[in-house]
Amino acid sequence: MPRIAAPTVQEHHERVLAALIDAAETIMRSGGPGALTAAAVSREVGIARNSLYSYVRSVDELRGLVLTRHLPPWLAAVDAAVAGRDDARERLLAWARGNLDQAARSGHGWLMGIAREGALPEQLRRELADVHAGSDAVTGAWRELLGPGRPADLALLVAMTHQLVDAGFARLDAGDDAGAVTEGVLAALAAVIDARVGPDR
Repeated sequence: MPRIAAPTVQEHHERVLAALIDAAETIMRSGGPGALTAAAVSREVGIARNSLYSYVRSVDELRGLVLTRHLPPWLAAVDAAVAGRDDARERLLAWARGNLDQAARSGHGWLMGIAREGALPEQLRRELADVHAGSDAVTGAWRELLGPGRPADLALLVAMTHQLVDAGFARLDAGDDAGAVTEGVLAALAAVIDARVGPDR
């Protein structure tokens, strides 16, 4: 039986898996998603390559576990930023700020690069889509601002909101100052809101 470095086999398994996820993140942050291979992560952790598959089924699964570490906290932080705000205008601005804050903390381009590199579980793909689409938060806030009915420009305004935040993601990925990027995106979004419904809504 292999020697374990923990009081129980389960704890040993959890420790090694955590070390594998740490190593995978380190490798991808420094070398890009393509640098993650079974050989590279096994070497980083100090286990035999074939032992890797006692902890994960594939390198894609390991990539997904790294994403799982970052995406749920991202989405929870954005939800928390929006929660409790009765004013729809403030919810839109909080949603944009929350996403940009998380992109600055976690590295949007790095996370999206992981997602593009290989197969991911469907749940993770939905969570990635939520980062960009804003789930129902953006649409709901715009509906409230625009009033009853279904204004013809609802879809356009929702798309513009997403695109402004995506532009902020791109500038953060390019290395621009996070504070300046956030300020610029929020000013642009506020201008769109004010132009459509007025500054007092």
